[in-house]
Amino acid sequence: MGAVPNEWGQRMKCRFLTANLVVSFASVLLCAILVGSPQQAGADRAARIREAGSKPTPRASDGHPDLTGFWGEPQRFVSVELSADGKTRIVVDRDAPELDAGDHVRFKARAADRTLKPPYKPQFVTKQRELMYTASRVDPGIHCYPLGVPRIGAPTEIVQTPTTIYLMYGAESSNEDMAHTFRVVPIGGQHNKDRDAVPDGDSIAFWDGDTLVIDVVNIDTETWLDGDGTFHDENLHVIERLTRKGNTLEY
Repeated sequence: MGAVPNEWGQRMKCRFLTANLVVSFASVLLCAILVGSPQQAGADRAARIREAGSKPTPRASDGHPDLTGFWGEPQRFVSVELSADGKTRIVVDRDAPELDAGDHVRFKARAADRTLKPPYKPQFVTKQRELMYTASRVDPGIHCYPLGVPRIGAPTEIVQTPTTIYLMYGAESSNEDMAHTFRVVPIGGQHNKDRDAVPDGDSIAFWDGDTLVIDVVNIDTETWLDGDGTFHDENLHVIERLTRKGNTLEY
């Protein structure tokens, strides 16, 4: 792959990623489709996204939309705050209930709202609750285990060729594990039934009109779907969809 032109970084400043993730489960434990839609961070940002989306959509030499580019900042998994005197940086996890459950309004609201979770079969509800209430100690991600699909979320950078899509995560992150995370997904082909389960699963991609669809199976059961103890079994099946509209990317 050739060097990236210097002006490439300037062009990328006008690109935005919007998220609308659909995860489908064909599982012994789970029987649901989750749809998550993060809210826009303010009217100004929403206006910039609309403007970026109105631009012409670049296309690759094969006629498909060109997804190549830098699409977003790396995710932060813990909060870093300054002390009152501004001299000390404090790493906090305000959603760790065993530290001070009375102060964690967001956690308590999530725990009470079962619509935020897949409808587990009755025999698995207690396990999920126990994992949720001890997540700050037992979350695999806290112990440096890869987050895996779908928890890893949207890629921050993409490189596209006619036969392969390269997805990179947290390229500028201070989290070393995230900074080195990438996926190489063939466009076309079939799943490898003999492959061992891994956190990112076995992924293949295909085009559905102007949308790139990534089909993921064989995902390691040690991973969670989120930070609230939402576990899964070996039958987890994830569908990712990436659609470029102008200088925006819907995931």
